[in-house]
Amino acid sequence: MPLFTFVLEFTGGTYISQLRARSTRQAVSLYTSELVRNKELSTGSVRKRLADALVAEKPVAIDGVRNVWCCSASVGRSFALLNIVATA
Repeated sequence: MPLFTFVLEFTGGTYISQLRARSTRQAVSLYTSELVRNKELSTGSVRKRLADALVAEKPVAIDGVRNVWCCSASVGRSFALLNIVATA
């Protein structure tokens, strides 16, 4: 099963984590479940809204590179950019 690395830019912070999943879509779904539990990142309400917004997005492949996708979401006035890399 591939290893995915996630780099989330949100509210001035950068949050990096890794997990294994069968596909990019499954990886994002698993990642958002972890995101809700990450108490280092904002309030519980904001984490839940961010997770819901990201899981609703379809990751877009980045042109010119292999195994890299991104998706984004807005929560209130805050913008989140999630980069996803299949690392192994």
